Amino acid sequence: MSGPPTSPWSFPEPKLVRRPPGLPALPWRIVAVAALVLAAVIVLSGCFYTVQPTEMAGVRRFGTVLTPLPVQPGLHFKLPLIDEVDKIQTSLTALRMENMTVYTVDNQSVGIGIGLTYRVPEDAVLRLLYHTGRTGSLDINSTMQPIIADRVMRVFSTQNTVNISVERASIAIAVRREVSQALRSIFGIEVTDLQISSISYSPTFEESVEQAVKAKNDAIRAENTVARFHFEGEQIKVQADAQAAVRIAQANGEAQANIDRARGERQAAILRAEGDSQATLLNGQAQAKVLQLVGSVTQADPSVLGYQAATRWNGALPATSFGAGANPMTLFNLPASPR
Repeated sequence: MSGPPTSPWSFPEPKLVRRPPGLPALPWRIVAVAALVLAAVIVLSGCFYTVQPTEMAGVRRFGTVLTPLPVQPGLHFKLPLIDEVDKIQTSLTALRMENMTVYTVDNQSVGIGIGLTYRVPEDAVLRLLYHTGRTGSLDINSTMQPIIADRVMRVFSTQNTVNISVERASIAIAVRREVSQALRSIFGIEVTDLQISSISYSPTFEESVEQAVKAKNDAIRAENTVARFHFEGEQIKVQADAQAAVRIAQANGEAQANIDRARGERQAAILRAEGDSQATLLNGQAQAKVLQLVGSVTQADPSVLGYQAATRWNGALPATSFGAGANPMTLFNLPASPR
């Protein structure tokens, strides 16, 4: 036997869940009070917010900025579920931009890495929160990066690729100046430091540099070889000059010695000749005096001549006779009388 027909819009009656035996029933007042307390805690927690020492903040209500000045660090009050707090970091912040491609004045591509350190001054907080990019501070870095890249490319577009490594310090100063002025004028951001962390050249440029360095090294090597040959030639020349100077000095010494020796011999001969001449003169003078004395004695007493002849005759016959007849002139070889 079938029951009465059911309507397609009818629902089954709910089944009551029976409480397990031994479990006490909770009064509905306790549940209501607990719910109110929980709601009060949630509401009260939304009435206060904290700004950290490294931050500043701004407050919005239904899209309208309520704070004319940045909210300073500390504990502050706001209306829950109505006011929105936007915070921004004001302490030093580091931003790195790697693999930026720039082009130099000679149309060479160069990869650049930039490290930027900046801080947000108080007068730039509301501008960055509500007048730059989206509301809040989520897209500040992404908003600054195109400006930084443009200023970096402007500086490198005036540089020659060959001089980048040499002029790196001056290029970094120029980039910092351009980026600082742009970020300050556009966003009010203060740049405290900027470094060019990396520079990478294209493979074509690096190959050309290697070839240029190799050619320069080859030229230096050739110059060194020429200089070595020149030095060795100079050494040989100096040695030859020194040997020639020694030989010339020796020859001059020998010639001077011969001249001095000849002068000495000449002086000695002159002295000997003068000595012989003086001796001959003196001898002649002595003999003349002897003859004069003999003549005087003989003239005074002629018998002295015969006495001298008889005294010095050695018994030999006369060696020489002059004349003829009964009275020849006879010459005897008389021994020299002792002085």
